[in-house]
Amino acid sequence: MWEPHVAPINHLADQIADAEGIPRGHVPYVDPDSGGILARALVLLDNPSRKAKAGSGSGLLSLDNDDRTAWTCRLAYEAAGVDRRSVVHWNACPFPTASKKSGSLDSERARAARWTRDLVTLCTKLEFVLLLGGPARDGWRRSGYPGNLIVIGQDRDIPHCSGQGLATADAKQRFYGAVDELAGRLQNTEKGLVGG
Repeated sequence: MWEPHVAPINHLADQIADAEGIPRGHVPYVDPDSGGILARALVLLDNPSRKAKAGSGSGLLSLDNDDRTAWTCRLAYEAAGVDRRSVVHWNACPFPTASKKSGSLDSERARAARWTRDLVTLCTKLEFVLLLGGPARDGWRRSGYPGNLIVIGQDRDIPHCSGQGLATADAKQRFYGAVDELAGRLQNTEKGLVGG
């Protein structure tokens, strides 16, 4: 987890833990199998799942976690042809939330906005942001990150990929459609880079 492409983000996770007064490792680290700071796409969710937290899970933001969100993203990326090394996952509220059952609070996302800005600054290859769920949209808005990034889901409701988020056929269609859109954008810009 201290490989060069993820170490800067994982140091940021420790910085967040220190600022929040919680033990290091309780802000999940980024999986080295992701793109880390070299990722071309940021996938922003709400808050760390129980399976990502140290003590109750892997301690990593990983597509290999044993939870519905990770499993759904992994399958969607495989189906759409998104290479996991082209993305990095992060949360609008990267630290443990007050509620054990519901999502992050407005106040928590407001407090966390600076960390989203810091993460984006670290990811120098970033071109795209995919916002999954209302809290991710709100967290992104609160971050006030200007930049020239293409943001998928800023002006439309793309659901979080949890079981609850994808409880209807319409929600599933919007989620998978957004992943397909991200895949297409990644492939098109990649072709443009090589002259194809």
